[in-house]
Amino acid sequence: MMMTTQYSATYRLEKFLNQLLQPVIDIHQQGRIFHNGTDFLEKFHNYIDQYDRLRSTTNLVTIKINNFYHLVPHHVLLSTLLDFFVKYYHLPIIENIHITKIVRLTSLFLHNNRFYYDGKIYRFIKGGPSNSGLIETLSNIYLNLMDNFLINQSSTKQNEFYGRCQNQIFFTWNQSLNELEQILKSMKSEYHHLSFDIHIGKNLNYLDLYLENHNGILYSRVHHQHNQQPYTLPYISSKGNSIRTYSHWLRSSLLRAIRYCTSIEDFNQERIYLEMTYLANGYSIDFIDKHIQHFLKFFDAKSLQQLPLDQGAYKKIRHRLFNFMREQRQHKEKKQESFKKNRRFHLSYIYDNVGPKSRFNKKLREILSKHVQLPNTTFENNKLQLDIRTKTQHSLNSLLSGQR
Repeated sequence: MMMTTQYSATYRLEKFLNQLLQPVIDIHQQGRIFHNGTDFLEKFHNYIDQYDRLRSTTNLVTIKINNFYHLVPHHVLLSTLLDFFVKYYHLPIIENIHITKIVRLTSLFLHNNRFYYDGKIYRFIKGGPSNSGLIETLSNIYLNLMDNFLINQSSTKQNEFYGRCQNQIFFTWNQSLNELEQILKSMKSEYHHLSFDIHIGKNLNYLDLYLENHNGILYSRVHHQHNQQPYTLPYISSKGNSIRTYSHWLRSSLLRAIRYCTSIEDFNQERIYLEMTYLANGYSIDFIDKHIQHFLKFFDAKSLQQLPLDQGAYKKIRHRLFNFMREQRQHKEKKQESFKKNRRFHLSYIYDNVGPKSRFNKKLREILSKHVQLPNTTFENNKLQLDIRTKTQHSLNSLLSGQR
């Protein structure tokens, strides 16, 4: 895995180009792209409810394309980008920038990505850094060709469910397996330069989900990768507030568990797994219980702790949380739009866990809102949004030392 930093020479160019291209690609691929496991599951449930096409004989298919960030040489990515503009965009400009200039700037970015390894400087000839949003967007444009290839097969047009999350494709299949094998054989021949992992069956893993077609009824639960160490928490940078971040992560994991697990028994097992994870990483049972109780109270889900376990009540809670997810996504989109317009800023300061933090935040926000004026804006339409956070120093050593 190769990564880049925000101080590299190409970082700002990459960020600028991705802000131009990603909305265009998202509109074109709307409905066929999954942002994560929750987004996939919501769309799959909607498909099942709308078309009633999940039968006892329906097969589930996953295709994983390896090396997502290094699929093809740069000249192929550039020619694919130009073809996309010609075939699907039909306009000469994006935000007052001509598409030929966008292609040239993209070429400049691709051919000037360098990285340092073992005393030598290297240049990418395929793809780019794995944390680059533009590389992901360009790879999505290229894989859009494969999406069209599979969708345009005669049988896959007949109301089959199809979508992709980055390099992982998922679709249903209600026709004969022989016909499916022929389509996959043609795909491998057409894209012989790519490597595939293909799985077909009534039950399989997709993203972080276990899925099963149980006699025409979808069964799902959280899937923990066997090649990952169990009972571990995600890495948090020393710059962040780890306690606050891990509190949010516990809440997010509980939300994911309810959305993923169709059975209340599976949710209960996942909740126990999360509790064990926090205990194994040094968090007290009081910390865990406090946050779980707050979660259950906030979502009016106290019944999840009552015995005997009530599957009917659990189903209503799942439905309510899927609605909550849609509201959160809309809020996130508005927040991202504020960042794009440079109307929202992150500010942080050292906080030693002592003192009137809330009064300080309020006063700081008043001062900044009064004295920081944005050009070419009106107060009614473009209010300045400040996101004020603290940086917790866990020791005197970290307080007196700086990041290199």
